[in-house]
Amino acid sequence: MQRLILSRVLATLATSSLAIAQLSVVVPDGAETNPGNSSNAFPWGTDASFWPGLRLMATYGAQNFTNQNVNFPILISRLKWRPDNFAGARTGGQFAIATIELSTSPVGWAGVTTNYATNHGADRAVVYDAAIDGPVIHTPTPGPGSWTVQSWCVDVQLSSPFLYDPSQGDLVIDVDYPTGSFTGGNVGQMDVQGAGSNSSRVFASSMYPVANGTTQQHGPVVEVDYVPAAGLYSIFSADRTGGGSPLTVNFMDQSYSSSAGGVTGWAWDFDNDGTIDSTLQNPTHTFTNCGSYDVALTVTDSQHSPSTSLRPGLITTDEVEADFTSTAIVPLVVQFTDTTVGPATTWAWDLDGDTVVDSTLRNPTFAYPDTSTVDVTLTVSRLCGPTNTITKTIVPAEKLTTTFQGGASGSDGATVYFDLRVNALDGIEITGFDIGSTSPANTPFLVDVHLTSGGYAGKETAAAAWQFVGTAAGTTSGLGSESLAALRDSVYAPPGDYGVALHYRGAAPEYTVGNQVYANADLRLTLGAARSTAVGMPFGSGTTASPRIWNGAIYYTSCSDSGRAGYGFLGEGCAGSLGIPTLTAVTDPVLGMTLTVVVDRLPTNAALMLTGLSNTTSPFGTLPVNGTGFGAPGCFLRVSPDNNLLLLGTGQSATWNLMIPNDPTLTCVRLFQQAVALDPAANAAGAVMSHAAGFVLGN
Repeated sequence: MQRLILSRVLATLATSSLAIAQLSVVVPDGAETNPGNSSNAFPWGTDASFWPGLRLMATYGAQNFTNQNVNFPILISRLKWRPDNFAGARTGGQFAIATIELSTSPVGWAGVTTNYATNHGADRAVVYDAAIDGPVIHTPTPGPGSWTVQSWCVDVQLSSPFLYDPSQGDLVIDVDYPTGSFTGGNVGQMDVQGAGSNSSRVFASSMYPVANGTTQQHGPVVEVDYVPAAGLYSIFSADRTGGGSPLTVNFMDQSYSSSAGGVTGWAWDFDNDGTIDSTLQNPTHTFTNCGSYDVALTVTDSQHSPSTSLRPGLITTDEVEADFTSTAIVPLVVQFTDTTVGPATTWAWDLDGDTVVDSTLRNPTFAYPDTSTVDVTLTVSRLCGPTNTITKTIVPAEKLTTTFQGGASGSDGATVYFDLRVNALDGIEITGFDIGSTSPANTPFLVDVHLTSGGYAGKETAAAAWQFVGTAAGTTSGLGSESLAALRDSVYAPPGDYGVALHYRGAAPEYTVGNQVYANADLRLTLGAARSTAVGMPFGSGTTASPRIWNGAIYYTSCSDSGRAGYGFLGEGCAGSLGIPTLTAVTDPVLGMTLTVVVDRLPTNAALMLTGLSNTTSPFGTLPVNGTGFGAPGCFLRVSPDNNLLLLGTGQSATWNLMIPNDPTLTCVRLFQQAVALDPAANAAGAVMSHAAGFVLGN
């Protein structure tokens, strides 16, 4: 009760002629100028139409305030929320029934439970009731790409200020509204800070009003407007806190005094050496040398003892943050571009992952022996400042990128589809992908790659039409960022048309609503669709959304660039008595070596291997040739039968071998093959076709 009375008294003082203009702080700490790295449907992000109601209790560690120089009692008068950086455009609306409660947490942000009452402190107060104070307005939001630090869409002036003292505990902000409270168009995702936010949430949705659960390190971004409580408080800010020397900084006094005359004196110590450097209210100072500087301000008034605030390490000169980009000029030759924030004056590049410096140029190029992923490390410094290092994993190959704009998201186990046309005459060797994911940063994931001939349309649930060709593995980099997924074994794709299915495991894919073509001289991607499926069932039942632009990129090279041999899927076959026969290359088609291919699912242990120079024309006409007229419905001849060999085997399989001369003039010669499996019980022709493959000779 005493605290409530004090709050009312201080509220009166705060609104008197002695009060200063409101100050503000954005929590969690670090979110003031940066969008959060996660999103949440509420508070204020849904009309609760799917649940009985919604409630979100967010608890913010006191360090979110003290880290930002708010280490004194404050009167909170206003709260603002903003949309997530990747949320779609929303028309907005209003909440006619909603309450906001504040308190000082007795358990701390890390100790909250699903019991709302025990998470609230004794000073628990309703600071806004929409039924009494008027509806909470959610203004329209423009959508992705329009985010700024001022993108507040819910702005609530509290009906009564709340006294909060960071030294007494963590701050609780509790928002509650039932179904039917929202009217208007629609509202979207709120901005949330995740890892390292020193905050937590307790939420009720489907179980409302009972809490569903708690989440650690999860705090909606909120601007807290306040004035200091009665007394004298030294408060200041700087227009910049780092840069190259000499660094000129403008300091702004924001100190507060409740005495009639306000603040009357200022004493600035810009390097905390005990010597007063300025007595101006808002001075400018130039830091001429490298280093980190503690800045102190002591203020005086006519009533209170002097107040000093010290901000350790506020100013750091010649500090740099290493970063770089990489672009394949041609496959296996990469241009590196320094994008260090600083800028830097020295560079040390380890370009092949052996810990040895390979270049000290700012923007070097480097030629790689193959397309294997490699860790590239850049160490930079500026003048006499400290060094800073960054390591990135790259793929030294050509890259075709779609988009990495924010948009719709799938779930773990979802599959994305697109059509791929390979125009490169000797095919391509796919070495990896960049993918977009809505899963939190540092989440391990796998992407299974499946191919079908022609295109994906109509085959989204036809598992037999797809050939699994490889798995890519990686770790997510965070929402809206490119996450590298390197293939364990590269995938050779002969020239032709394919449908591609990427099945995500361990992370949720991100894709953009739309339909678009991305192409260069080698490739053409036609996008696409996405399907929500079970984690282990890439072609199982589920909801298909179309059109969808896969957020991703393909890394690839070709034999003409790298000289690499390759063997890969060309098109599907047709099922016989034992299923669809498959071709499996036991070895690669390397010059001077033997290419060994196993044909399986042979009921009679016999097959005819067809090998040719073309997958577009044959003596029977344009490929593929429909086998219906030959008594083999559903079977297609996909290669020209220029060289044919009868294979006899055992155990329902047979082996085909090709001795490849060690002749450099054969490098990048391209061939195709398909097996005719003898199967009298299958159809009138007594034969079915294996899936087709293509291969290119090389190293």
